[in-house]
Amino acid sequence: MDSSQLPDLNSLLVTARSPPRADLLGMDHARCAALHNYLVHYAWVAEGQVPASLNGNSNTFFATHGAAAEALRPRLDPSLAAFLDTALVPPADAPGPAPFFFWAQELSDPGGLFDNHTAGLFDEPVDSLVCLYFPNIGQGGETGGGLLYHQGYHLAAVFMHMDDYDYALPVETHAALWNPLETVLSNWIELVHLGKITASPRDVPAMFGGEKIGPWKWHSYSEAQVLACLSAWSRLCNAIEARIRLLSPPASTPIIAVKPHSLLASAALDAASIPSSCFVRSFLTRALRPQFRYIAPGLLLPPADAQEFAAAQPFTRLPRASCAIPPVCLFPTVRGEREVDLTGSANPFSNGLRAGSAEFPPPSRVPAGVYSEPVDRSAYDNAEEGFRLLLPYSLDGDVDDESVGARKSDGSFVRDGEVAELFQHGYKPFGGDYYRPQRLERLFDHWCKLVSDGVWPVGRQGVEGSINTFREADTTRWRDYVIPPTW
Repeated sequence: MDSSQLPDLNSLLVTARSPPRADLLGMDHARCAALHNYLVHYAWVAEGQVPASLNGNSNTFFATHGAAAEALRPRLDPSLAAFLDTALVPPADAPGPAPFFFWAQELSDPGGLFDNHTAGLFDEPVDSLVCLYFPNIGQGGETGGGLLYHQGYHLAAVFMHMDDYDYALPVETHAALWNPLETVLSNWIELVHLGKITASPRDVPAMFGGEKIGPWKWHSYSEAQVLACLSAWSRLCNAIEARIRLLSPPASTPIIAVKPHSLLASAALDAASIPSSCFVRSFLTRALRPQFRYIAPGLLLPPADAQEFAAAQPFTRLPRASCAIPPVCLFPTVRGEREVDLTGSANPFSNGLRAGSAEFPPPSRVPAGVYSEPVDRSAYDNAEEGFRLLLPYSLDGDVDDESVGARKSDGSFVRDGEVAELFQHGYKPFGGDYYRPQRLERLFDHWCKLVSDGVWPVGRQGVEGSINTFREADTTRWRDYVIPPTW
């Protein structure tokens, strides 16, 4: 797509350098409307429409719905009303009903704008919860769902299912999961810029038979995500190496410059039967191998030897569909350490993707460590950039004592008996189902913080400690083991 056909909004996106304004009593309606209109333009141009035909469009919530909409104006905060006065609705002659975004069908109509049913369930004031965007078909269920905007707090969150309400309401209790609308819309536009979600003519089929909603397509990964993960890996390695340099080197050990190599050569991935084009191959063959051994407590770098690496992979040789990517053991524990039991409900890979056969039965026990996410590229909301940290023990998730207990990003406790929920999302306030895994990039950045802040000590071999160090997530130090909520 020719980006010159789209509005320039770089100065409006919410970033660390350009955060939401804190001097407003309500919504930053001009900024939000510009971000909203960018997504409308993006989908319009992606469908082959002429930008000029949209530039002259004056369809908005009030213009489209007339008297029914105007009757609601007194119940709306003036800033929200100003947003609805300027946020575009695609013209009626658009090529079919065009979803606003992958997770949002359209701006609500007057009859569905106020969600007082949900407000009543959670003792929120009448008219406080506005369903600003309807969910896409199949999302949200018969009632509820969509992007809710709270008129009292002027914050927004996305709800895919009614079950999500229990994780994010009331707002006062779950404030970390609610964001200004401009933050949510900027997050969605970031997904577009990353290439994780893109738009194209709706009659163009999705690759691998994957999910496409109108013109919007979800991708299993993008090249920009590979680059972001490589940058996060470099930051983590640099942080560990900086700590190692603070240790005085032994007098008898000369410091020798070593030419950098990738974590793994392509031959090692071939030996392990890893697909020729996927996120994990792109990362492993392009990330540089550091000189230390331990990337996290008890977790080693992957073995460089091709046969040794292949022998450490319990899943990659199992039968799989042509559009399936198997889980790859990226950072294992030392051989001989206690293994992870996958025979119960705690198996994070029990989605049928690796069902195995009589000749290749699925493993019941595997080494602990960080694994890439198994992906069926034809499935909804998949993430090749995701990971699972498999622990050889379960965390308590002790809800009887609020001061301890391992948590997920949404603040909910890790479930009893689960061995792969540490560092994971839970409810996603920007959109998406609970089962999509956390991104490997985010794990590296979080571990980098733990090293830089001195939470994890570093020795000459890298990060010190054993796999049992992660049990600290069950103590009063649980905050060190939570990645802040994001997409």
